[in-house]
Amino acid sequence: MKLLTALLIIITLSCQTDNRTKFESNYEKCVNEKTFNRGIFYPAETSESGMANSVNVFDSIKKFEHYLYKSGNLPDLDKEGYLKLINEIEQTEFLKNEFKEFNSEHYFIEYNLMTSLFHMDFFYVCVMSSFKNQPEYDFILRTKDDVELNSYANKQILTELINNVNFQSETQRLILTYLIYSNLYVRYKMKKKPVANN
Repeated sequence: MKLLTALLIIITLSCQTDNRTKFESNYEKCVNEKTFNRGIFYPAETSESGMANSVNVFDSIKKFEHYLYKSGNLPDLDKEGYLKLINEIEQTEFLKNEFKEFNSEHYFIEYNLMTSLFHMDFFYVCVMSSFKNQPEYDFILRTKDDVELNSYANKQILTELINNVNFQSETQRLILTYLIYSNLYVRYKMKKKPVANN
């Protein structure tokens, strides 16, 4: 009887994992298709071989995660590693040089994923069409609302999100990585210049 119960638990967990993988695969496919159907933007100086080597959305985000890991700013690809990174994210000029260096070699995120259309597909359209309202992905929709309310993913939003991320899921982890990139993008690329007094 114990063996039968153990087998049923293993089969149930296996089915849940398969379903989650299927949902995540559909989600990534949706995000990629919508992004590429809009057309990919390149810096003016991009060579034809550079254009030919365009990668998909999640590969690009993963490159940023790998860059943070390789530079030592992200100690591990787990909850503790991300918490350590996010605990320092509001320090003055934190990761500013690393952010510029990454963008100089990897244009895809900056030129293609920092638009309101991408944001809507990433956090709403593809979530709704791919996850079939699975409860474990409600956090993506809540995150979208929090980010829109605050204009960008600040330390509080990122910390709250970490507590809901399944770090065994690369897709969920890379959503967090994208929001970290977005935080840096807003701080170092879209900082408003002070208005001159008349």
